[in-house]
Amino acid sequence: MAAPVRGGIVDLSTTTGDVDLLAMIRGWDHWQPLVEDALNGNLATTEGAVWQCPLPNPPKFLFLAGNFRAHVVESGFEAAPEENLTPQFFMKPSTAIIGPTDDIPLVAANRALDYEAEMAVVIGSRIRNATIENAMEAVWGYTVVNDVSERKLNDGMAGRKMRSNDVFFDWLVGKWFDGSTPMGPWLATADEISEEMTVRAKLNGEIVQDAPLSLMIHTVGEAIVYISKVLTLEPGDVIAMGTPAGVGMARGRLLQEGDVIQCEVSGIGALRNRVRRI
Repeated sequence: MAAPVRGGIVDLSTTTGDVDLLAMIRGWDHWQPLVEDALNGNLATTEGAVWQCPLPNPPKFLFLAGNFRAHVVESGFEAAPEENLTPQFFMKPSTAIIGPTDDIPLVAANRALDYEAEMAVVIGSRIRNATIENAMEAVWGYTVVNDVSERKLNDGMAGRKMRSNDVFFDWLVGKWFDGSTPMGPWLATADEISEEMTVRAKLNGEIVQDAPLSLMIHTVGEAIVYISKVLTLEPGDVIAMGTPAGVGMARGRLLQEGDVIQCEVSGIGALRNRVRRI
């Protein structure tokens, strides 16, 4: 295991042995002082380093939908009211997760593959029925995800008989393709974040999404309060906080083979993934 620090890498293997990051988060009270001591050691260069997904198997992988008003509008819905809204959230399977530089598969069932740059929260302590006063105490850190989404699942199915909820389930299942969610490039602990974060996406070098997290409808704390009334949040759970305006469907430019989509959050890092047909 390695950790990026001050432009270099610290090898934590002599401190952590075979313990993975999820186990460290679960036992952070024990591991934090040991890791902090190791981070004062000698740095190795990042040249040639290939970062893997930091949490390939989170206990729960949760996403907020429609958490930026401008994205709600560009998706064809009415603007969200200013008050008394509940967060909308869903789960994705861990088989969707890939690393920060892995290729995004473009498969035969993909007709309209899209990107969604998002900041994600990593939970550090078990919490149920959180309050707005204690919700942020459960946050261990942050990372970046790209909620790659298939927008037209089943559109090409001949003679399909539609049920009333099929449109919703096509939207939901369109987010579950294997390899459709880059995560990383690492986790930044909550104490390392000291700036107003901005989420941004670049498609082949062109900025297509760019918004501060202050434009989110629901804050991180509000999302934790709501979600924890439904289910217990556990160490290692990941909650992606929604995407801003500028997705490919709204811009009329969906992902194609060979595209490079870069998703980044200021203060954390960037994903850079190529789309590859398989």
